[in-house]
Amino acid sequence: MSAEKLASQPLEAILGAGLARFRASLPRDVGLHVALPQPPASLRVRARAGELQDVVVSLCMVAWQAMRGAAGAIIVELDDIVIDKVVLDFDAGSLQGGLPPRRHARLLITNNSQGLHSATHQAMAAPETGEPAAPATRRSLAEAREIIQQHHGSITVSTEVGVGTSFEVYLPVLAPQGDAAAAAEKGARRHIIYVDDYEPMRALVGETLADAGFRVSCYEGAREALTAVRGDPMGCDALVSDFKLSGYTGTDLIRRVRDLRPGMPTVLISGYLDESLQAKAREVGADCVISKTSDLEALVGALRELLVRS
Repeated sequence: MSAEKLASQPLEAILGAGLARFRASLPRDVGLHVALPQPPASLRVRARAGELQDVVVSLCMVAWQAMRGAAGAIIVELDDIVIDKVVLDFDAGSLQGGLPPRRHARLLITNNSQGLHSATHQAMAAPETGEPAAPATRRSLAEAREIIQQHHGSITVSTEVGVGTSFEVYLPVLAPQGDAAAAAEKGARRHIIYVDDYEPMRALVGETLADAGFRVSCYEGAREALTAVRGDPMGCDALVSDFKLSGYTGTDLIRRVRDLRPGMPTVLISGYLDESLQAKAREVGADCVISKTSDLEALVGALRELLVRS
């Protein structure tokens, strides 16, 4: 796989380019019908565009070949939903309560035309005769799955005799660029310390806060985070900590950080909130307590409000 870094990319443009490559290799008697969000959703994902185009081409080819020469069409739909990643992971039982709900793009590729509605699906025309066909890179399903996982997404495959073959690809969507730009103009490029001993949560929160315009430093343990704050107290603008940490708890960390930097905004998050924990958080000076099961936009909004007040 490519060593190229993932970068913010418009998903609809990636899909369009991939479908154009596939349409060029498709017989004219096979239809390709596409439904995109209306009005356009301007969905952006962190991606390597060429690899995702390969995935689109490859999944469309598998769906076409599964038709075994029968008349029909390939149906492609793109929309966005809010979904908890725990629903998508095959090893969901190993996750510590799953991850917070997050907006995802959902790409459906199927040869089942039962749900085809002409009002929403537009036929994609074959290229004009003589127009050179764009090269279509074929990836195996295993390679396609690996690429999707590298893009922090998931894929489901379903095949039913007499009905068809369908692929559903889920990719996490970035915050709208306009929102991030506006946040940066308002000084939201502030330094947030995030502490959580669960690596998938660190990755998700770190990515989400960065997309929202913050500068983020993530730490696995309370001691590492405390060392960072002690080394440059004025270089940290806010602390967000999980309650359950190795070493000592998130409330212990908040108390120590407030001793080092009085007045610095602090947020405690936990998957198991009760009145006792909320009271303890208030006692040590936490400005806000948020459930891990909440949409991460709640954390983004809380941080922006706290930073404005501070």
